[in-house]
Amino acid sequence: MGKRVCYIHAGPHKSGTTAIQWFLQENRSELQKHGYFVPESETRRGAHHALVESLAGLEIGAHREPLAERSIRALRELPAEAIIISSEALEGILGSRKHSGAFFGRIAELNLEPKLVLFPRNQPQWINSSYASSVKSFRRSDAFQSCALAFAVSRAATFLRWVELADAYALELIALPFTKETMARSVIPEFLRSIGIKRSPEFRDVQVRRHKGVGPFTVSVARDVLRCIGQRLTWLQAKRCKVELCRYLAQKGLADAGYCGLTSALARHVEAELRSDNNAFAKRVWGRPWTEVFASDVAEEFTPNDFEMRRPDWLTARRLRKAMRYMNVVMQNILLDPALAEEEPWNDVAQRSGLVSNLNYRTTLCS
Repeated sequence: MGKRVCYIHAGPHKSGTTAIQWFLQENRSELQKHGYFVPESETRRGAHHALVESLAGLEIGAHREPLAERSIRALRELPAEAIIISSEALEGILGSRKHSGAFFGRIAELNLEPKLVLFPRNQPQWINSSYASSVKSFRRSDAFQSCALAFAVSRAATFLRWVELADAYALELIALPFTKETMARSVIPEFLRSIGIKRSPEFRDVQVRRHKGVGPFTVSVARDVLRCIGQRLTWLQAKRCKVELCRYLAQKGLADAGYCGLTSALARHVEAELRSDNNAFAKRVWGRPWTEVFASDVAEEFTPNDFEMRRPDWLTARRLRKAMRYMNVVMQNILLDPALAEEEPWNDVAQRSGLVSNLNYRTTLCS
């Protein structure tokens, strides 16, 4: 069998990845009719985290190994013309020379030709969305401004590194801008076109489920609870906390959306810090300036609603205190459950987020 193309969708986080993964999972059988094989997923949303971690040489835990082994065997044996793998954990994994070497080495062993699919996003909107998601998931508790300032000077915020990665492994980089317009019209048709598929009537609705961004109430409760315990959680503990908080907020009618920690001045500062890298990347992959590609994003004005920047009214403050009391009790019960506290690599928040080269998740994007 000759080499088959392997489209590797690497995110990044908060750029339509959940929508794409849901679509791929819901349309596995139809995609296979078109010659595209989508491996099994360990999650309901369709991400291939266990598979990519295994290919990168990471310890994934005995309970995840059978699925990864099945998927790798299918990649080797199934006669599909092309493969589609999607995991935003690759955003961090491929930042490690050791693990990117292991990953692309295994891809070569499977006789696959890798093509990397990426959706760059203007960084202020990216960090705003990623921060809220990370806090909601009980993975960070720092203030938004300090997070954004640290992110703006980190390698994790840059996109030119993806060009360097593609050059290092002689692979094609397919980069599509994730803009406000992309969000409005759905990212899925653009993803399909990028891998050579025209929208077909037999595919299920492309407007599939994706994460709904949380609001300032959710962020405030999760952040303050994590600060109160003063320790990092395991991946299972954080997952349970997220589920319990979402359940409580839904029951009380307190679930919210539309978090914003940005001011317009902070957004312009982040853009200025990254301007050189952004322009070099945009010129290389699109032949246009970054500000032209992301015209509506770089001009966006912001008014923060983070409760650390704008104090809530007395009724909201009262509801916050009640939610805090409830979640503190929940948190103590979670911390006492030994089944959630296993000290294993697969149960580490940083590793499960792909941050294998920087475990200081408080100053790095993690969602």
